[in-house]
Amino acid sequence: MINVKLPCRAVAEVAAILVLLLAGCTSSKANPHEDERAFAELALSALSVARPDYSFGPAPTSDKTADGLSVTLAAYPIGAFTAEFPGKVPVTVTFDRDSGVTRVSPLPETRLGKVLELLGASKGSVEGMSNSRKLLSNMGRSVEVVAVAELTEPMTEAAVLGEDSVLSQPQRVLLSSEGGQLPLGNSLYCAQKCEGQSYEAAFQEWVATLRPQDRSTLKAFGLDLELLRAASRQGKIHGLIYENYDARTLLEISKNPKVKAMYVADVNLKCASDATALCQSTED
Repeated sequence: MINVKLPCRAVAEVAAILVLLLAGCTSSKANPHEDERAFAELALSALSVARPDYSFGPAPTSDKTADGLSVTLAAYPIGAFTAEFPGKVPVTVTFDRDSGVTRVSPLPETRLGKVLELLGASKGSVEGMSNSRKLLSNMGRSVEVVAVAELTEPMTEAAVLGEDSVLSQPQRVLLSSEGGQLPLGNSLYCAQKCEGQSYEAAFQEWVATLRPQDRSTLKAFGLDLELLRAASRQGKIHGLIYENYDARTLLEISKNPKVKAMYVADVNLKCASDATALCQSTED
């Protein structure tokens, strides 16, 4: 064993450095979410990506609590006209400073979610597409439909949503195809106002902001940082969500050669209550 004698000042400086290092490690582990606003934004984006069957209110409320942080936001099932849980669903995301654990209150299953799980699991048979087209053909002009188009193969945004594409203007795009699980959604939800905005760029910009220390938080939303980065690098779209579209438009979309399968997730039969408008066939 070698004993090295250091001047008192040097010993003090080394001790001070060790204290700072230990303090930094402790605080980083105990509280990686120092910024209340940043945590709220992370929660909103993570939910949008993990649950493409919901839209979320753009202004979450966040609070510092005695135990850590709490974020509350509103979730709206997409197209849940007659779902068991219609309307607004409150979601709470909490971060516990002592344990370093993030918790997310569960969201009810939706009809759209069940359809989204078919992506990658279905072979998109000719018979299945024929049934979907027949269903759309008989819905009538005044019906609003929520549908999912699965692409024949993953494609770039430019290839799918070019200026002349009949597939343009979906509400959301799907960035993975898990088969039996919810696919990843883009982190941009802009209802009918997405014109001129890149769906893929919004997702890529969000993924670029994620840090290694966000892994545990992302896990609470069912997300994996490496899989998110891989999806961002690939830049491919696997499917499209159309919310409240007329059946005629969806019928034309289903006939596009880039579409392998069309799934009807929900229907608003508002024409049934209109005494002057009958639910006529879209093929007449």
